[in-house]
Amino acid sequence: MAEENGSLSPEREAGSEEDAQQRLQKDARDLRENLRLRRSRNVGPEAFATLQKEEDVPVTSPVINLKVRKTLKGHRGRILHFDWSPDKRHVVTAGQDGQLFIWNGMTAQKEMVIQSSKWVCACSFSPSTTLLACAGTSCDCQVFQLDTGRTSTDSQLPRLTVPRKTLSAHQKYITNCLFFGSDQQILTTGADKLCAMWDMEYHEPVKTFQGHTSDILGLALNPKDPFTVFATASSDRTACIWDSRSGQCVMRFEGHEGEVNSVRFFPTGEAIGTACNDGTIRLFDLRADQEIKFYTKTGIIFGCSALDFSKSGRILFGGYDDYAIRVWDVIKGTHIAMWLNHTDRVSNVALSPDGTALGSCSWDGTLKASIYNTVGMLLVGHIRKEKTLLTKTLWLPFFLLERNFFFFADHLS
Repeated sequence: MAEENGSLSPEREAGSEEDAQQRLQKDARDLRENLRLRRSRNVGPEAFATLQKEEDVPVTSPVINLKVRKTLKGHRGRILHFDWSPDKRHVVTAGQDGQLFIWNGMTAQKEMVIQSSKWVCACSFSPSTTLLACAGTSCDCQVFQLDTGRTSTDSQLPRLTVPRKTLSAHQKYITNCLFFGSDQQILTTGADKLCAMWDMEYHEPVKTFQGHTSDILGLALNPKDPFTVFATASSDRTACIWDSRSGQCVMRFEGHEGEVNSVRFFPTGEAIGTACNDGTIRLFDLRADQEIKFYTKTGIIFGCSALDFSKSGRILFGGYDDYAIRVWDVIKGTHIAMWLNHTDRVSNVALSPDGTALGSCSWDGTLKASIYNTVGMLLVGHIRKEKTLLTKTLWLPFFLLERNFFFFADHLS
């Protein structure tokens, strides 16, 4: 009777819903496979062959020596983040003890103390170095005015407790804060899946970016376009590229098997690296819209919490939960060095603005500034032949090869 009236029985209705769901899942799988095939056709086999063949990028065996120049210790607990000042002389550390210390990198002495009420998970200097933003479990971002002309002694350090501006919109703790191209705008990300853009003149976000389905753990600005493009990493196992003008996610990269803890742009701004809890680092090319390199080795069972590229883009540094900093050859994907300078989890690694020093902070309460030597890593072989091969593919190794050649040539001249 129900069928005569045009309605289906509950059993048939449930069956039709399952069939529709299966058809949608099949369509989604077909679309993913179709997209993968289209991407591979756009790239061409020559590009992957260039990445995989060592003879295409001949180098001598790289022997990288790391020498710890300064060890900064003063926090009562874990150091969760740090940031280099654009003036190349100062560094700020943020700790579990609710304090931020501004250090002189040359003397390893504190120059200022900033007191926050709770854990500080992120900190960032403004481009002019006159402002400092910090955020954490207080769920708001505080901006402090730095008195750079003030002198101090070890017995009486300047102490800031009142922020110039407090930005409140997140419902959960804030994981990252960065000045967005100028002293006027700030980006914040949080465990509430929200990324917000702030203007120092207003108390509410001027724009919000939504697209992740879990905590946003990483944030990075494009070095070639710091006013428009930025990237985020999330515990939903994805990394996203955002356009600040439209407020939309323009690219989404998948592939990790765990939470993505950190993201960094390649020096050219044409690729990103991501660090994951599954112990891997992946390199995604923005032009090809896909993963092009995978960094791991047998025996790595702990997660990677942070990463950064060298100034030339040839070397990749990763900070791991097993207290190690590992060094990778970006082109070959090979592991070339490991340093055990900390006694607890490495929470952040970052290169100094001039690329001459590597900073690393840890849950052991220390920040170490190290000088690394890559003199042995010189390009040899027929550069002209390599350029002829690589310009046909318009692919990442061409830019890496060219940048390394001229980078080291400058140092040799």
